Amino acid sequence: MKNKNLSGGLFAAKPTPLTIKETSLSAQIEDWLNARNIYNDRLQCGRVQTTRGHWMNLCKTGTPDRFAIIRGQIVFIEVKKRGEKPSEEQHERHYELRESGAIVLVADSFDNFVGQITAFRLIIEAQNKEMKFYD
Repeated sequence: MKNKNLSGGLFAAKPTPLTIKETSLSAQIEDWLNARNIYNDRLQCGRVQTTRGHWMNLCKTGTPDRFAIIRGQIVFIEVKKRGEKPSEEQHERHYELRESGAIVLVADSFDNFVGQITAFRLIIEAQNKEMKFYD
């Protein structure tokens, strides 16, 4: 029986190690964030055809797959299959987002995501402790 959450394998057209699909990894990330009451959502990027036959882009090309808001900071999450790297268009969008003050993470595994987001949360918590809300 084939596991729809995995791709590759010994009997694939081109045998490769089994890897988790981006959609499954994105769902794991969503579950992790939801379990911690962190607001997050999947960005519905792509193209749709209007009733008049015109094509409309839902997001700018290269926009990351997900976003979360952690302590008032927006974090974009690019989900990739293990070992894959962002495309040139994605690199350009990530740069634009970072220049605007956003955090952009690229996760190619669940452990990779948890490590990055945990490090980010520790930095934010340390900054919040250093903030003084009085003179």
